[in-house]
Amino acid sequence: MISLKSVGATAVWVSLLCLSVFTSSSSASSRALVATGLTGSSANSEEFNRLSLETKRLLVERGIPLENITLISGKTTREDILKALGEARTADEEFWLVLYGHGGRSQGGVPAFQVSGPRLTANDLKGALDAIPARQFVLIGTNDSGSFLPILKSPRRTVVSATKQEAETDQPRFPSAWIAAFAENPKAAFPWIAARASQLVSDGYQKASLAQTEHARLADPVTGTILEPPFGVNLEAKPEKAATARNTTPTAVDIADIEVKVKDPNAVWEEQPPTEETRKLIAEAKSLPNPDEHSAIMLKQEIGLTVEEDRTTDRRLFQRVYLAREDAVSAWANVFLPQSPPLVTTKLEVARVIQPDGSAIVFNPAKLPEATDCTSGTCGAMAMVYLPKAKPGCIVEIGYRIRQMLNASLPEVTETMEVQREIPVLSTEVEIKVPEKKIYHVVLKNSDVTAEESTDHGRKISRWTIGPQAAAESLPGDPPPSEWVTWLGVSSLPSWDDFAVWYRRIANGSDFIDDTVRKTAKDLTATAKTREEKIQRLFEFVSAMRYVAVEIGIQGFRPRTPAQVLSNRFGDCKDKANLLIALLKASGIDANFVLLNRGSATDITFPSWQFNHAICLVPGEGNTPDLWLDATDSVTPYGFVPPGDAGRQGFVFSKDKAEFKIVGGTPDTSVLADGWELKQNPEGGWTGTFQRTGKGLAEYRLRETFHGLSPAQRRSVVSSILSTLWPDSDASQAKVSDVSSLTEAVKVQASVASSSAVLPLPDFPWLKGFSAPERDRPLQINDGQPFTTRQTVRLTYTGDAPSPLPAPLAVSVGGQNLTVTWKQIDAHTVERTAIAEIRKPIIPAAEYAEVRKALHAWNAAVAAR
Repeated sequence: MISLKSVGATAVWVSLLCLSVFTSSSSASSRALVATGLTGSSANSEEFNRLSLETKRLLVERGIPLENITLISGKTTREDILKALGEARTADEEFWLVLYGHGGRSQGGVPAFQVSGPRLTANDLKGALDAIPARQFVLIGTNDSGSFLPILKSPRRTVVSATKQEAETDQPRFPSAWIAAFAENPKAAFPWIAARASQLVSDGYQKASLAQTEHARLADPVTGTILEPPFGVNLEAKPEKAATARNTTPTAVDIADIEVKVKDPNAVWEEQPPTEETRKLIAEAKSLPNPDEHSAIMLKQEIGLTVEEDRTTDRRLFQRVYLAREDAVSAWANVFLPQSPPLVTTKLEVARVIQPDGSAIVFNPAKLPEATDCTSGTCGAMAMVYLPKAKPGCIVEIGYRIRQMLNASLPEVTETMEVQREIPVLSTEVEIKVPEKKIYHVVLKNSDVTAEESTDHGRKISRWTIGPQAAAESLPGDPPPSEWVTWLGVSSLPSWDDFAVWYRRIANGSDFIDDTVRKTAKDLTATAKTREEKIQRLFEFVSAMRYVAVEIGIQGFRPRTPAQVLSNRFGDCKDKANLLIALLKASGIDANFVLLNRGSATDITFPSWQFNHAICLVPGEGNTPDLWLDATDSVTPYGFVPPGDAGRQGFVFSKDKAEFKIVGGTPDTSVLADGWELKQNPEGGWTGTFQRTGKGLAEYRLRETFHGLSPAQRRSVVSSILSTLWPDSDASQAKVSDVSSLTEAVKVQASVASSSAVLPLPDFPWLKGFSAPERDRPLQINDGQPFTTRQTVRLTYTGDAPSPLPAPLAVSVGGQNLTVTWKQIDAHTVERTAIAEIRKPIIPAAEYAEVRKALHAWNAAVAAR
């Protein structure tokens, strides 16, 4: 689908999202829980099951990963749901809770969801949901569900109930209607889905000539009120409104050459016959070479941006895409446009599908749905355009403008726009207009095309004409996209010094150290004998605190005071970094606040809002080096930085200045050590023990893997690891040490047995990064930090050990050292040690093939017996 990632980029970039890598395989995690309570009848059971499965399907279509959606049904208990909600605390983007079943009351009269055993009360739900940092969307699909709303309403939670108060006790039709509405527009805003469902319910009662016995309600997070249908949502298409009069000049990237008129003003879609223009476009597209068989080719794109003096932006995008394969249809024929007046308004200019015969289906821009003003509580709405009859061989065209009023609390403008796409682009025109009298940075990154500069009517204009661009195809081990994909940046921030002044101003007073902080620091370090020991104790104390992101208003930028965080016993990244710095300073140890772009990159030549994370820097003292501390994740070992930090540009705020420094990884190498003690069976197989330990990032990943798992889940994971390393083996008596204790080394142990004569393989998790025979870009492994994997297999034979032992292997290439050695312990026992030492974890493309060849030789030596 058309990407709109850059819309609202300022708010997203500057708010410290505090990415917690260990909670998800992605930088931002969305989750969902769909639960069915007591059914009361087989008919209800079948219907609730249908609703649950449909909800799951639609959530996946919306974009929530399948593995992040939990379904609970059958004899559901209160504990089942609360446990699942507890596991959902890792969600930091969106969290959906959907309940199907029957409502009721607890003994104290509190609204409740009927489950097996004690009922799940609204208070239970509130407590569990409050602990989840993500934006939340909740459906209570039961009778008597409106009573939940006063308890569950929250500034970061939208809740819809199938009914209003307890008087509506019949089983509602709303859940089924909600599924139907959701299916119409899986990407739609939550209030729109609720409003459309309510409309379907009313229509159903009217068609059946029945009095309506249910009335949905919605708890609005913006106003804090409970709304009646349609919840401030306009479900009817309106005539296009005249644009607000403004002293603005249209961008030179104009629609004159692509404007398509609709003859029937009342039509939503209009079919038009072939023309010379459309036939020519189709013929040219069909003749294009596509040797790599890309799913689509972008024939043309036009990108425009005008920034006005009041920091309002007018963004313009036009794309013409030839669909070569079926899988391109959903990517390029579904368009989701932001529409939240007055802050964001979108004007559709053209939407057309040109068929293979040259005929066209044209959308009437006047029929683009308009969202209600934000004062109604309906913000963040999206207008959807689904281009009909799109198929391989068609050309789709989409053109629109997005006008956005920027947040007045942010002093400057930052806008970023994609230029290079995931498919080839043949032609690109870019035009940027900014006020001439103010400093603006306008840059085209990762491209050697230079801009044509001019001025006109008080505006500085930059224009680029870019020829064919290769597809931006990401591969495992790639650096952050901003370092190699072509993108456009516009910023009115004069310099990084100006950013430092602004940030110090909004953070002023947040670092206050009171007596509570001093006492806590004193108690924690009372028995510490060295500076190093003090730092470690304070780090592990803060790291163990809950990570909770509550970033409303100014709290998206300003840390909470150390005393507040101590009192709450939770915080986000900037809160925890701020507390750690305060505790260190209270202990007489200098420490600095650091902003960085975790998991991505900061372009220090482009002053702008580029930060999403905060950590701590303890400057070196004497011969000790600088120490970077990230207390966000509760699984990061002391002395190491978690994935996404190392090698990034950190903006360090010391007492007198702010400057960029490279966040250093730990000089110590991360080590994954596996030990196998195996004895031969009379039948020729092996039995014995397995033990795994880790250091640095290897330990981090072990803690991340087992964090929060139940005993059965831990055993299952251990069995999975062992079956990968030793495919025909069986594991038993698996044990994992307490991964929540940073003072205790992580240890994984198990008993193993196999009837196969094949020996277990060493664990080198980045081997798949070397699957391709060649590579046109650097390969980064282990987050760019040095890594060693070491496997020791000791074999005790029933008779004499085989002789002679296999020849050793020792290969050094590109700074990497690979060895396999065999050692005779006694007449019956030999030991094989395989080591892969990655000293240079960023492998240049020129060295890739040689390193890959060495790894193949290492694998062959490991397999020898």
